[in-house]
Amino acid sequence: MSRSLTTPAASRLPLLAAALVAAPVLVGAGYAILASLGLAGPGQAANGMLDASRWHFVLSSRSTWWSIGWSLQVAIISTALATLGAVVVAAAFSTSTRADRWARGVATLPLPVPHLVAAASALLVLGQSGLLARIGYALGLVQTPADMPPLVYDAPGVGLMLTLAWKEWTFLALVAIAVRGSIGDLYDETATGLGARTWTRWRLVTWPLLWRGLLPSVIAVFVFALGSYEAAVLLAPVQPAPLPVLTMERFADPALARRGDAYVLALLALGIAALAVGLHEWSRARWSRLHTDTTRGASS
Repeated sequence: MSRSLTTPAASRLPLLAAALVAAPVLVGAGYAILASLGLAGPGQAANGMLDASRWHFVLSSRSTWWSIGWSLQVAIISTALATLGAVVVAAAFSTSTRADRWARGVATLPLPVPHLVAAASALLVLGQSGLLARIGYALGLVQTPADMPPLVYDAPGVGLMLTLAWKEWTFLALVAIAVRGSIGDLYDETATGLGARTWTRWRLVTWPLLWRGLLPSVIAVFVFALGSYEAAVLLAPVQPAPLPVLTMERFADPALARRGDAYVLALLALGIAALAVGLHEWSRARWSRLHTDTTRGASS
């Protein structure tokens, strides 16, 4: 009966859906490859011949690797901070009491705030003439608001990291709360019955399950933080330029011959994102094999 319901067309539906989702990325990547080689787009070679000079220029430029390294640092730290905050919310407010429901609701309030608005607000709060500097001056912590340590346009990117962490924390908190609720109390009760204490239950039971469910969202946040243009253009320093800002600058360069550099930079960013997704798939496959081996061992 079940075989008759599974037609060849129905079995191809997931593949078709995946192809539709991936098509814009594949088309865009294909066009970027052609444009980076001088076969399409701005600065296309007049003779129509393949030209790899853009790749050589971008890959041999110190500013490219400086930009990539800086952007990776900002994306990793902001994602780690957001993940930590989300896990704390999911762990601290996991009951169904009214206070915990209110706390979870408050934690997710910034979710609908646009990233551009969040970045502009951070500029008004964290700038050397912003709200935080004025409060420090009023409390006597600094002699003038300008004496406030720079938190925007600063070389480490502290303001950008804090803004991205605050904005993405709400999204990850929402996911972590849902994952924590789906785990239920069965595993905790089983571990308690085996004599495990609170910290042991969290470390060996709750955290692995929570991290497994949260990891896809963490990867998505990392990739978004790496390529976020709005916050970077408002809060990041000029040097080193964040990867999305550098890409946009090259794409808007008046010299058409240099616009092909933007496609090379975009492909490098796409490669980093693909590596992050590949890391998630490797982790998921590893967990699946571990779960299968554990299930077989328990059944035998």
